[in-house]
Amino acid sequence: DAAARARIERLAMECVRRAEESRGARVVDVSAEKCGWDLTAYPASPAETVRHIEVKGRVKGATTVTVTRNEILYALNQAEKFVLAVVFVDEHDRTEGPHYVRAPFDAEPGWGVASVNYDLAKLLERAS
Repeated sequence: DAAARARIERLAMECVRRAEESRGARVVDVSAEKCGWDLTAYPASPAETVRHIEVKGRVKGATTVTVTRNEILYALNQAEKFVLAVVFVDEHDRTEGPHYVRAPFDAEPGWGVASVNYDLAKLLERAS
């Protein structure tokens, strides 16, 4: 239901924010701007690249994740800046992750495609 999805997304965003801040990054939530990712992480070192992070919170045991056309296009255009972060949330609101996937997509969705479902196991094979 909508309330459960919102709770899982909030917990996933908090998990990724904590992970990024523990690495010294300054994190800005841009999810309301609909720019194609949720968090922008500015690393402590100017030698590191800014990361545009799309956060996907999923209930533990989920087998797929839905990614919008806009998110895929931004991932392809942002190249090394874009990171997909998957966080699993269990029934007690404990989080597992984030699992970071760099260069998660290899092709634009076809014309008229609004979103694509990806097999989580296959996607996470590429996670770090």
